[in-house]
Amino acid sequence: MKKHNIIAMALTSLMALPVIAQDSTPAVGDILQGINMFTPEEGDPAYKVKANEKYGTQWGVDMAYGLWNTEKVSDVKRHNNLALLHAQLNQRLIEDKANGGTWLRVEFSGSWGLDRESAQSDTFFTGDLSPASGLHADAMGPHEGIFPEVALMQYFAGKRACLIAGMVNLTNYFDAVSIANDSFSSFTNDGFVNSTILPLVDSNIGGILQVELNRNNYMMVAVSRTGCDSGYNPFIAHAGSTPFNSDYCDGYAVVGEYGHIFADGAATLRINPFYTSTDVDMDDGTGERRRQNAGLVASIEYTPCDPLTIYSRAGFAAKQYLSNSAEFSVGANIKLFPSREDDFLGISYGVFKGQTPCDGERAEHNREQVLEVMYSFQVNDYFKVVPHFQYIANPAYSTSSENILWGVQAVFSF
Repeated sequence: MKKHNIIAMALTSLMALPVIAQDSTPAVGDILQGINMFTPEEGDPAYKVKANEKYGTQWGVDMAYGLWNTEKVSDVKRHNNLALLHAQLNQRLIEDKANGGTWLRVEFSGSWGLDRESAQSDTFFTGDLSPASGLHADAMGPHEGIFPEVALMQYFAGKRACLIAGMVNLTNYFDAVSIANDSFSSFTNDGFVNSTILPLVDSNIGGILQVELNRNNYMMVAVSRTGCDSGYNPFIAHAGSTPFNSDYCDGYAVVGEYGHIFADGAATLRINPFYTSTDVDMDDGTGERRRQNAGLVASIEYTPCDPLTIYSRAGFAAKQYLSNSAEFSVGANIKLFPSREDDFLGISYGVFKGQTPCDGERAEHNREQVLEVMYSFQVNDYFKVVPHFQYIANPAYSTSSENILWGVQAVFSF
């Protein structure tokens, strides 16, 4: 779960740990622990191990109620009244203090409409091509009750390397900008939660190799099948497909990440190259065609002072199908009131250049612009209220000249 894997702590504050015994050097394995684990088992002297963690059990649950409304567009649903759930478990199977051990990772996500108008469909408000096509990218959009990840995680090389294999969810590891990677407590537009260009496959068979190069650098590479539609479990048949097969496309994706931590731990640069090779069933009746694509995405986040964290993400793809061809976004989280250090205002703006569909037809507009403003009000340690506002120009590239979304979430986190 993005919010519970403390990427923000491990990657943006790693180098600013308090001095203990005259040595503040981060421990070996801190970067990978920050990406993969839900609690800072290593490297944070102030952290107190909970009783269940002594037995290698880590878990986190987000439950939310969300009410969303849309304006300006007459041919889409006016509102969504949603119940949302996102839960994740790390269970240690074999203890190895020197190398990190063997773990089982399980993730469950879902969103459910609470009235007839909010019944689930392929999109929430707009069209399939749009970065704004859904809410809660980390809850896998409008799909009910799926397991995005069931995988084994094996640490080795003195905690400096890790292999994750099984049914993996790449969004949990790659492009993990700390303030734009968790739709339960930050931005909800798909274009901000993760890159719209990177093929971050979820609920597919694959593997990830992670290596911590030194205290400031790490690398990851993943190979994943794409033979199951996003948001569906690959071992369950759906929409006329057989298990482990999509009714639309099949193939594989390779995604890499190089991360560099600098400015005394206050800044992180991520560079993500990718390559995809996919067999696509053409809509024009010409049969199956092999499609290949490659590109590059980069992001940077920086915390110049405690009240402010900023980020920017940009990327391009060599070919304009199966993803957007270019994107740029920038945003910030700002703590407005010193007396309420857990509250923050979030503002983000993005421009997305649309894909060319496989049949060669171009959308009416090939650029979409999104502005999102949100505020996180932390009521207590477990409950927050998060109102959101979005203005979208050329939503889905062709459906309308503009759209306005507004909503509020009540989020319970454990």
